[in-house]
Amino acid sequence: MPWPSKITITFATFQRGAEFVVHHDSQYYGAYNKLLYTLFPADSDFIVSPNYIPSNIDSGPDLIIVSFEVTLRQHPVLILEVKPPQHLSFNSTRETADRQIRRRLVDLAGVSTRCGLPSHLFLTTIFFPPERAPLPILYGISAVGTRLCFYEFEKASRRTTPRFIPSDPEFATDVAPLKRWDCDVLEADGEQRLRVLATHITEACEHLQA
Repeated sequence: MPWPSKITITFATFQRGAEFVVHHDSQYYGAYNKLLYTLFPADSDFIVSPNYIPSNIDSGPDLIIVSFEVTLRQHPVLILEVKPPQHLSFNSTRETADRQIRRRLVDLAGVSTRCGLPSHLFLTTIFFPPERAPLPILYGISAVGTRLCFYEFEKASRRTTPRFIPSDPEFATDVAPLKRWDCDVLEADGEQRLRVLATHITEACEHLQA
């Protein structure tokens, strides 16, 4: 079924004024935040939260929002990273988006095996019994404007799909092909794929808590 009008209107606000807007990474944050809360409601057991990490961990203390993370009892189950639409036009910016979400999936998969908290944070948390361990796959979405690329990180095998394309030291290689962002969140296919993923995550988590 179509997204509620309050969501489509939020996205349309950016698209109608695109030629007058200075694009920045946070351009679509509000729209995707509203969308995620539609898929994982505030009155459910899920928490949708923005994550602040250094834009460049080697460059200094400045922080930016780079992702939204959906968690259940401090276990990440889905991350969504947002970039402005013009980043689809350049190999370098697509490569950056691809590398960032892969790195974040690996980082958060490690966190989830420690019940949602890095080892240096000594806080009380809720442990799942062995038979209710976190989901075996951590899901990710790279959203560049309204275009989506879906990722899966299998925790047991440490495998990420779509597969990583290594760069060539001599020849220019498109390591993050444009065709990977193969659906639009505002079109029927993108909406359906996102709803199916959210339903799968919700049902799998309900099974864990049963």
